[in-house]
Amino acid sequence: MGSNIGSDLPEVLDFGPVNLPRDQMIAFAKRFDPQPFHVDENAAASTLLEGLAASAWYVCAKLLGSLQYSARSRGILLEVAGAEQVILLAPVRADDALSAKMHFGPVRACGCGGHACSGRLEASNRCGESVVRILLDCIIRRKGSGHETAFENCVLRRARPARVLRRPREDAIRFFDEVEIGDEIVLGSYTFGQGEVDDYLSCTHSGDHQLLLPFHEGKPVVPSWHLLGAWMQRMVRYYQQEVSRFAAWGRVAPRLGPAAGIKQLRWQRPVSIGDTITFRGWAERKIEIATQKKWGLLIVGAEGVDSRNNLVFSLYPQMLLERN
Repeated sequence: MGSNIGSDLPEVLDFGPVNLPRDQMIAFAKRFDPQPFHVDENAAASTLLEGLAASAWYVCAKLLGSLQYSARSRGILLEVAGAEQVILLAPVRADDALSAKMHFGPVRACGCGGHACSGRLEASNRCGESVVRILLDCIIRRKGSGHETAFENCVLRRARPARVLRRPREDAIRFFDEVEIGDEIVLGSYTFGQGEVDDYLSCTHSGDHQLLLPFHEGKPVVPSWHLLGAWMQRMVRYYQQEVSRFAAWGRVAPRLGPAAGIKQLRWQRPVSIGDTITFRGWAERKIEIATQKKWGLLIVGAEGVDSRNNLVFSLYPQMLLERN
């Protein structure tokens, strides 16, 4: 079976259009990424994005859902184990339709019992402008082999450990100049109930694409990108609470800018419906931007752990943060 999977997989898979309806795009942002440039047309006009733009988590979820549907129509079950890099090249606007290509590399055996394949996903808007590039690590199986996902012994899912000494603290929201490397905060917990999963799918899923949730030990697994949406929701909520606390003290909190990209995204363990995940974030690295006097680029470490303190996912977002 392994030798045939590689021959069935095309070198390039064209798919789309991936439609981004305004109502759905804003509904997603209000639930999972409620920052001004994602939810309010007027407020977005004065931000770095110069207008309303889609959340990166929404765009990734829509693209990967369409990719999996297109692969399945060719008899291939494709599961994303991680992304080495997500590069956000330009804002994605409401009511756009993205055209995408997935460039597949060679298929190889994986320790999890499946077949591994890395590839590059490129997406362009209606004007032909490149907006997103994603370097993916995938598990490939033949349709009809079931959708039981295997996480153990999968080298594609191994997390990149933190490269700094993490120090938990209560007041880690600071201007870029004042952030100390290693500062860590607990962002809060999120329970992935059936209602939460259904709500997430209503914001990301198109009814004409039949969704097949993977299974682990006989139970459906929470959609991978839902974990990222939940992490972002808790991070923005934590930030908004800190803004209110600053205001009570007569102080001004730094503004968060849009994400510039993501690196080393990995899903290490399955999260089943009913599980509660606790999210953390810490400062990994600060990068000065020569062309930006008001903003700095902060590399953030992020992770989610389950009730047994098992790591379930990790990533390293690149986020703009206001300078003092």
